[in-house]
Amino acid sequence: MKYRDFDTCVPGRESVNSCNSIPQQNRCDDQTFPITRQILDEDGVVIRQYRYCPNERPELILPNEQLINEIKIDIERFRRYPIKGSALKSDPQKFSLKNGHTHFWASEEVQSFTSNLSGSTVRIRAIPVQWNWDYGDGASKTRDFPGEAAPNHTLRDETPTSHSYSDTGTFQVEVTTLYRGEFSVDGGAWQAIPGQAAVPSEPIEIDVWRTEKELIANE
Repeated sequence: MKYRDFDTCVPGRESVNSCNSIPQQNRCDDQTFPITRQILDEDGVVIRQYRYCPNERPELILPNEQLINEIKIDIERFRRYPIKGSALKSDPQKFSLKNGHTHFWASEEVQSFTSNLSGSTVRIRAIPVQWNWDYGDGASKTRDFPGEAAPNHTLRDETPTSHSYSDTGTFQVEVTTLYRGEFSVDGGAWQAIPGQAAVPSEPIEIDVWRTEKELIANE
């Protein structure tokens, strides 16, 4: 017997796969999607199927003599690699005005790692697929792209990743990036790692000010 894990839902394709309308496909506590595990017999026929969240440890009870020794990278091992969170930038930098549109964007970097497992060279790639923004004032936003610099942006211009603060104060902005994983053993084909790694960024602070108009009499 053997098993296989795969993603039924992939960030960015939830509506295509109807993930949000299937009760079993509700997000896990860390906002990633459940992994589907199938147990197969020697002929490759599925004899059992169930779903579990990446932070769970599903038991796989099989006779020892029927286990197949195969190198696999599961989601727990994938999450232990030093995946870096996206770097954040804003325009204006570090400040904004009340009711203005502060433009934010994040980096988008595929990260690579190499391990030696059971005498084999295993390459791992972490590929960003979703950015979950937290603007520090209770507002949030989810995007399947990181945004980009907008040189001609002004506080009057709204962008897909901008945010308008309705109060003054200092706000901590951060983004959690979801990464999907792939691995390759000894230069072989790339294989998907079921599940995603949710990696928070280093936050940045934004001071939001208000503007005041004054009438000045000419002498």
